[in-house]
Amino acid sequence: MKRFYRKKYRDQEGRFLTEGIKVIEEALEAGWKVEMLLYTSELTGHPRGAALLETARSAGTEVWETTAHVLAAVADTKTPQGVVALIVKFRYDLDLLLQGRSTPLVIVLDGIQDPGNLGTIIRTAAACGLLGVITLEGTVDLFHPKVVRASAGALFHLPTFGDIPAPTAVRFLTEAGFQTFVADPVGDYAVYDCDFSRPTALFMGNENRGCTAFLRRMADRVVFIPMPGQAESLNVGVAASLFIYEAVRQRLKSSLSLP
Repeated sequence: MKRFYRKKYRDQEGRFLTEGIKVIEEALEAGWKVEMLLYTSELTGHPRGAALLETARSAGTEVWETTAHVLAAVADTKTPQGVVALIVKFRYDLDLLLQGRSTPLVIVLDGIQDPGNLGTIIRTAAACGLLGVITLEGTVDLFHPKVVRASAGALFHLPTFGDIPAPTAVRFLTEAGFQTFVADPVGDYAVYDCDFSRPTALFMGNENRGCTAFLRRMADRVVFIPMPGQAESLNVGVAASLFIYEAVRQRLKSSLSLP
């Protein structure tokens, strides 16, 4: 099973491993197919653990009890909470972004390498009601175990589109009528001077180099977050949250007539 910690096998077989009660609960609640669940007697000692096993069995999951030693050998962390699950990937088509909401907001991630950052961005995007998250080629895998854990299960409730070529993403979003904002510490427009009331695609770049020159060239605006202090830049997860919440603030102000 540990082969599923490698992207090559996750891609080939369309499955991934994750662990922890909360994350697996979220997967089952969202209707993802939890194919197999390994657990130890430790899990049954917790009410939520026992409920998780019952829910998994009801969903048709293959459930196996094992020893703590075996589970530790399979798990990615030192404290897997007594349960590891094998889950089938759910695949979304980009056309989903054209359905429903009249003013969609999506975030596009270019070359993000830290799985914790990606998971944090997905969690924020889900909390703020974004339509989806797109990762471009060269970004850490959406189903990396640390991404899934850092998202706290939000990955299962938000459409995500992985390994998309940058030209494909730009062409699709532009033709769909999205305005494109590229985040950069030396941008031309402050985030607070940008109008997020239209369908918007926000591009966030690699932790060190930012977005590629190609993305900066194609952008409608290159946008920065004002930083009156001494830091040269912000952590990309923090920066993405600030951008997203500014968009939410503007949209809530408009819809609720806030001052």
